[in-house]
Amino acid sequence: MATLTELTTGIQTVTATGAVTPTAGVDISGMTGDVTLCIEVISLTAGKTARVQIEDSVNAFTASLPVAVFNFVGQEGQGGTSYTAGAYNPTTEKVSVRKYQLPNNRFGTASALARVNVTALDSSSSLSLHAWIEQ
Repeated sequence: MATLTELTTGIQTVTATGAVTPTAGVDISGMTGDVTLCIEVISLTAGKTARVQIEDSVNAFTASLPVAVFNFVGQEGQGGTSYTAGAYNPTTEKVSVRKYQLPNNRFGTASALARVNVTALDSSSSLSLHAWIEQ
């Protein structure tokens, strides 16, 4: 069974760009072998867009590199609880990427940290997301 490491402190809701809690990142220096990075968008305002990246650093984010970048278009979540034929019923959106697909990652590198950063978010939008690492 996979070991999960939280990249966000549970579900986080943001209304502006920037690092998502925990902003200091999580330690990935001891992670070797197969790793899967996951982001689930719980909700995103209808008609709005967001760009979310998982980034890593070896100097406490004085400088960082994007590991994986994902783009989302609302509406996500906020939908009904039953299916109606021909009706739009938004659900959450989950994306994932595995370590072998990321040639320049720093998993297993001394002092390496990873975090989630919202690098673009339309004005007047709200984004709720959860991110984790499966190892």
